[in-house]
Amino acid sequence: MSTDEDRVRLARQLGRLPVRELVDVLRRVLPQHAEDGNGMRTTLVLATATVYEQEPAGIDVTLVAWPDRDHYDDGPGPEQGLWEDGRCARCDVEVSSNAKRAYCPVCNTRCTLT
Repeated sequence: MSTDEDRVRLARQLGRLPVRELVDVLRRVLPQHAEDGNGMRTTLVLATATVYEQEPAGIDVTLVAWPDRDHYDDGPGPEQGLWEDGRCARCDVEVSSNAKRAYCPVCNTRCTLT
């Protein structure tokens, strides 16, 4: 078990990573916390939330797709923000990524983003 001090240190390290590297680290960790049971599967995912303050106010939540490391020479994809958008063809969730070629964090289907 880690101490609070260990977790604070880790949080600081993660906070210093650029977005593409943070996404790459979290894609290795979050899926490990999936739970199966009672005919359903629960998976931890990374998401973005865009809050619109003008009328009509609202929130858009988009899941972060994991860059296709094979396509990007075993790397985390381009150095840019989560600017690529699309939908998973299999489970129809809205996804965004720093890469045009990525995988859905829910069903692991390859997504082509624009």
